Amino acid sequence: MIGKLEYIINDLKTCFDGKPWYGDSVMKKLNAVDWHMVNDEIYGDKSIAVLLQHIINWRIFVIKKLQGDTQYDIIIDELNDWGKVTIQNEQEWELLKQRIRQTQNEILDLLANSSEDLLDKNVPGKKYSFGAILPSIAQHDIYHLGQIALLASGRINT
Repeated sequence: MIGKLEYIINDLKTCFDGKPWYGDSVMKKLNAVDWHMVNDEIYGDKSIAVLLQHIINWRIFVIKKLQGDTQYDIIIDELNDWGKVTIQNEQEWELLKQRIRQTQNEILDLLANSSEDLLDKNVPGKKYSFGAILPSIAQHDIYHLGQIALLASGRINT
């Protein structure tokens, strides 16, 4: 039987670039999106680029907390939560995708050097534990991946 932390690590890997049960992984879906449409705001003010930056922002929050940073925070609906992002070319789109890959690698590296008791420790500066936040990384990614899929529907290169 695998431990909870190992389960979380495996879930992060599967959802990010594996073969999750629900369909396409984060990177498979993002790699299928044509960069020309990542700034489109079809259902309001959230584009694919903005959604991806939002996912990255929360992953950075988790990284900072895993590193022990008590001061770093994200204020819901403020700039470091939902920042305006405009992609000008394919290279900028690739850089944004590279940033989410970097956060994935950083999170996995930090978790690889952690033990199961991490899950019982409080997130620095917060009143909840890592056991509450770590499983939610993949959940948060999947939630916004659904929004990205809706925005990209009909315009994905598969």
